[in-house]
Amino acid sequence: MTSSQNVVKPTAVPSERRRRSIKVLMQPTKAVDSGWSWIVCMASFTTNFILLGTFGSFGVLYVQLLELYGGSNHTDICSSKNSTTSVSGQTAWIGNQATLLTFSLGPLSAALVVRWGVRPVVTAGAVLFSAGMFLTATTNEIWQATLTYGVIGGLGGSMIYTPTVGSLPAYFQERKAFAISFAQSGRFLGNVVLVPIFTMIRDSYGWRSQCIFMGSIGLLVLIMGLLYRPRHLQPDVTKPSVKDIIVGLCRSQRHIRFSVWLWAVTLHFFQIFLVLFHLGRHAECKMGVDPTKGGNLIIYLSLVAAICGMIGGIVQDHITNKMLPLQLVIFIGGVANLSFPSLTTYSHLVGFAILIGIADSFLSLMSIIPQHLVGSKEAVNAFGVLACWGAMASSLGGPAGGWVYDTYGSYDLAFYLAGSASIISSLLMFTDYIFARRVPAVEQKQDERKPVPDIVLSKETSI
Repeated sequence: MTSSQNVVKPTAVPSERRRRSIKVLMQPTKAVDSGWSWIVCMASFTTNFILLGTFGSFGVLYVQLLELYGGSNHTDICSSKNSTTSVSGQTAWIGNQATLLTFSLGPLSAALVVRWGVRPVVTAGAVLFSAGMFLTATTNEIWQATLTYGVIGGLGGSMIYTPTVGSLPAYFQERKAFAISFAQSGRFLGNVVLVPIFTMIRDSYGWRSQCIFMGSIGLLVLIMGLLYRPRHLQPDVTKPSVKDIIVGLCRSQRHIRFSVWLWAVTLHFFQIFLVLFHLGRHAECKMGVDPTKGGNLIIYLSLVAAICGMIGGIVQDHITNKMLPLQLVIFIGGVANLSFPSLTTYSHLVGFAILIGIADSFLSLMSIIPQHLVGSKEAVNAFGVLACWGAMASSLGGPAGGWVYDTYGSYDLAFYLAGSASIISSLLMFTDYIFARRVPAVEQKQDERKPVPDIVLSKETSI
């Protein structure tokens, strides 16, 4: 027998190799629930703290930009017939566009992760984000800031957010929900901590120095991205093609349970920016509240959201029905929004902010659901789709509130719509209990088959 006869030639199965390649790319190189898993969790927390804390603090920069571009920070903001509406709207769009691109480009970011891995995508996004902030410090026109802050910063944000949050579930099993909720709480604590810091820098050194500081802390995200260990591909495993990536993105939406849940949770996204953009204005215009006290309402909201998100994550880790806490907080948000027109005192608004903070913890609680419904293999794709849908829905809330106020002189109709959408969202999720009897969650079916853990490569790919 010759030596050539002892060699067994592998049978080429392109489709199977593509499936394995996607799986390998999405697997961390360290064991789940290890010490390194928690380091990655802290990296995700820090990333959300910096990225979303910066975008969430755009109001600090907005006043100075409005004055620069021809408006005035002393204009009567309570007037529904403001002479600087055009300038105000265009300036506000700078921050809105950055947030919109960060979330709406989720599917693109997910595709890049599937193709190249988390580390290179996040580090490239950090460079773009910081570059956008640095360049904003040199702008003198609205279109320039829209390009640097809104487009470049938003594109960098999309390459940071979806990979760091969407890939985190792969590092955990026993405390997955808490880890995700803790990482997501960074977005709320970022608002609480960065707003006063940005305000101090702006008042002491000017808004251009504030932009330079934002770009500088953005470089910390680059370091956080390096903590995501690279995926090691074996010689016989090819990277997925563009066609494979597109098919993966579309496949996540074909899961009936995920699709229905996606429609449901998207309805609740409408109220996010409605509250964040207009709660302080309502307090100042309708109740005569000092602007500082009006801003404190958002701080109360963010603190409650961070705390409730982590508590909810602990609860999700110990119950089978991962969706129940999410339904509860969304229902609370719906009731709070419906009651908004009846609030007459500042203490009422504080209570409202607390209830909305509970409702906004859904941003932490929802992150584990995609993996539960579609499986870990398609979790990042599904999360990217979720971020895109959420971005489109939430981006409507702020402009809708402004239009309602300009037309009717109050926000009542906008909050009635937001409250109704949240109630419908919560009720629509009950349909999942019906589908669950016919279509078990992918995560459940994987557990029943007792597969080799995701973290371990199969024999075919490890040779």
